[in-house]
Amino acid sequence: MQPVIFLDRDGVINVDHGYVHRVEDWEFTPQAVEALQMLQQYGFALAIATNQSGIGHHRYPAADMHAVNRHMVNLLAPHGITIAAIAFCPHRRDGDCTCRKPKTGMTEQIERQLGPIDYPRSWSVGDKLADIEFGRALGTHRALIRSRYWQESDLKEKPDCIVNSLFEAAKIITQH
Repeated sequence: MQPVIFLDRDGVINVDHGYVHRVEDWEFTPQAVEALQMLQQYGFALAIATNQSGIGHHRYPAADMHAVNRHMVNLLAPHGITIAAIAFCPHRRDGDCTCRKPKTGMTEQIERQLGPIDYPRSWSVGDKLADIEFGRALGTHRALIRSRYWQESDLKEKPDCIVNSLFEAAKIITQH
């Protein structure tokens, strides 16, 4: 069974400009590439689990999101980084689906791509409370990146760590 780093995309790997769906708007967060290298070298498979409600709200088509994801994968490849799986929820925030985080339906997509996952050795990393609730539901360790989307008073349960960046999370995860 494989330990996995479940990564949110927008706000974790790339700067969240709001509904990032154009290649020209792609911008890595500081030291994200180094963080992903570190995590992969430590033996984790890298999997993206991302809510993309902009598709369900007709702000952009799924094809645009796929193009951005391909762009990201192509930028990471020269650094020896492989994104082993990408899963997304295209549904509206007010929809009733099983895949929108914090629900765990995206893990079925990821398991089809990766095979069995060692959840107790895995981590979920995100910048929203839904990312951390997703990790709790899966039974993974959890790293929450500080963002405009939450305040510490919003936390019902503390994650394993609260950090300022993916790079800071990677340092803690690889020393855990």
